[in-house]
Amino acid sequence: MRSVLPLLFSLCAVLIVAALSLSLGARVIPVADIWRALTDFDPARPADLIVQGLRLGRTLTGFTCGAALAVAGLLMQQISRNPLADPGLLGVNGGASLAVVLCLWTGVAGGPVALGLVAMAGAGLAALLVFAIGGGKAADRAAILRLTLAGVAISALALALVSAIVLLDQGTRDQFRFWTIGSLGGANPERFNVLCWPVIAGVGLALLLSRKLDALALGHAGARAVGVRAGPVLLLGLGAVALLSGASVAMIGPVGFIGLVVPHLVRRLVGPQVMAGVLVAVPLGGAVLLACDTLGRVLVRPAEIQTGLILALAGGPCFLLLIGRLAR
Repeated sequence: MRSVLPLLFSLCAVLIVAALSLSLGARVIPVADIWRALTDFDPARPADLIVQGLRLGRTLTGFTCGAALAVAGLLMQQISRNPLADPGLLGVNGGASLAVVLCLWTGVAGGPVALGLVAMAGAGLAALLVFAIGGGKAADRAAILRLTLAGVAISALALALVSAIVLLDQGTRDQFRFWTIGSLGGANPERFNVLCWPVIAGVGLALLLSRKLDALALGHAGARAVGVRAGPVLLLGLGAVALLSGASVAMIGPVGFIGLVVPHLVRRLVGPQVMAGVLVAVPLGGAVLLACDTLGRVLVRPAEIQTGLILALAGGPCFLLLIGRLAR
């Protein structure tokens, strides 16, 4: 019962924010016109073209990526028992974006399927490196610090390599800006149609692992005592993180702070249970990303502020609050 009300609240929130995302922008479209465009599309009506041709795909992409990043953050915090774990802070997004930019620069792959696979491979490799360097199996404060520092180091290395690519080839400058800031402005329906499936698979895998991930909260020795082998669960959890983060990065670029902040909100609402957390994180993460994207389109219209910048401005203070809370 405790998780039912938060789930209903999150679903209502994402529906409201999605309606605002379809309505607001350079041109405001009334809700009645949005409903007509969705149920009775007529290409002769400009509002229908805006809703169906531009904003619907952007809204679906934003919801999917927000949900993916929220669940990925929840998994990383559960696996590492680190409240500061996040796909951005622990280098996973950086590894995915570096892999994508390398492919775009070299011309090895450019299609949505290839980019998605490359991004997921980069995310998975970065996650393995961070946990190998930082000692993800430990549970003390020193291990948490090592894990965070390893993630910062991997992120810095990825950013340095991406910057080097830009210096070598000025033609990749626009792609560099996209993959380092993150934006829904380049949402591509073809890419979404392909990459939404890894997100669905990642969420499904998180739900399947939920009870075993709950056992990991007891520590690796405690998990073994209740019959859970920590190694396979850890690898499968990292696989889910790679699917979720890699697909999200391939769609909109590396977007930070959702995977850090939303899991803390989720645990306040439903407690530490992973299954309930995943179910609430999906709509809540989507609502947060869509809200930031809509705000970026409204503040300076007809221009827009990239979603990653809005999230950085909002997430930075939240990060400082979390650090202060942990210090106390």
